[in-house]
Amino acid sequence: ENSGTKYYCFVNNQEDEISKLCSNYAPLDFAYFRKIIEQMILSDEGCVQSTDSLTLCNNLPEQKKMTYVHAKALLRGWCSERWLIEDRGNNSFLLGPRALSELGQYIQSAYGEHVTSCSLCRTICIYGTRCEDCNTKFHYHCKTRINRNLEVLRCPNCKAGWSGVAFLVGTGPSLFF
Repeated sequence: ENSGTKYYCFVNNQEDEISKLCSNYAPLDFAYFRKIIEQMILSDEGCVQSTDSLTLCNNLPEQKKMTYVHAKALLRGWCSERWLIEDRGNNSFLLGPRALSELGQYIQSAYGEHVTSCSLCRTICIYGTRCEDCNTKFHYHCKTRINRNLEVLRCPNCKAGWSGVAFLVGTGPSLFF
């Protein structure tokens, strides 16, 4: 979602008892991961700040607590398994390709009103930019690709001119502007 790199995945979308046994994570770890996803989806930026991701481990169901050490270890593991991507430049975490491919249906069913598709590639768009005039959302890389050869950046939906700064939702990758 953040780079435009294509991934091909074999995904099991079946939610049965056998699938639940194929995980190395405890139920509390899953609750923490759901909190992180929720924070990303509900934020305007489509990401969660590193410090905020750690404080989420204190807001788990049934007043269960998770240590910061365990939360940090989970975040490192999820990044290495491509569930999350760490954006060190913005000091934040984004959904990784594995989370988007394996949890895309869950994300759309659980947070449907907060999730939109990129108007250019038609895939789920959580971390992207939004046109201020028509509110259409795009991935950063899709916006860059469509406007690569244009002198004036324009929204492909409403044709409004874009300014590099005013168009951004959140901080986003600055190299595109």
